Amino acid sequence: MVPVSRRGVLRRDGHRCAYCGKSADTIDHVIPRSRGGADSWENLVACCLRCNNVKSDHTPAEMGWSLDYAPRMPHDAGWTVRGAERALPQWHDYLEPAA
Repeated sequence: MVPVSRRGVLRRDGHRCAYCGKSADTIDHVIPRSRGGADSWENLVACCLRCNNVKSDHTPAEMGWSLDYAPRMPHDAGWTVRGAERALPQWHDYLEPAA
């Protein structure tokens, strides 16, 4: 399990808004917390401030918006090393999953 965090969601999504593709500096609950949406990898996406404010307490479907991808927990080896933004090439052999 990779613990969910604001920084992790932004990193997973490449700091790109899940709704418009512009630079993202905040996160959004796809299903709003007020409607039972969880703080989980599957319910959080990177979002620009404009889209976050416009979407407010609605679902993407209610806004006529869609996601280009299904948000999920990251699984690659670099995520298991706390604080690693990018694996250094010299660590490649050590971080590759065992076959």
